[in-house]
Amino acid sequence: MCSMKNVMFVCQDNTYAQIAKAWMCDIVGEQIFVESAGLAFGQCSPYIARVMNEVGIDISDNNPQLLSDYDPYNFDTVISLCTMSMRLPEQWMMCRSFDEWIVPQPKEESSEAYRYIRDDIRDKVEVLLSYA
Repeated sequence: MCSMKNVMFVCQDNTYAQIAKAWMCDIVGEQIFVESAGLAFGQCSPYIARVMNEVGIDISDNNPQLLSDYDPYNFDTVISLCTMSMRLPEQWMMCRSFDEWIVPQPKEESSEAYRYIRDDIRDKVEVLLSYA
């Protein structure tokens, strides 16, 4: 199906990375090994799980993982879902395929704001898979 075999989604606190992982797993099943991690642990907005449930994807039991718990050499594709100020450790940026997706920070805590982010990330995952 595609040249990607092992994909790591990364963001500051693993919130957006979990959304991307959930979308990719929903689309490709187990055809690609997918993980998500954060540079630090953070507080996940309750709206995230709610808006993912709206599309039939349950991420409420996901456990946040730290990027430092993984070896970059185990992944051929790394996607950083970041703000402009976030920078990954160099070894992660040197993977065979590396990309940065700028994902907006919500101006307010609301379902509507997170629906936009959810759908934006889904669109980015679909584009990634179309080029793979």
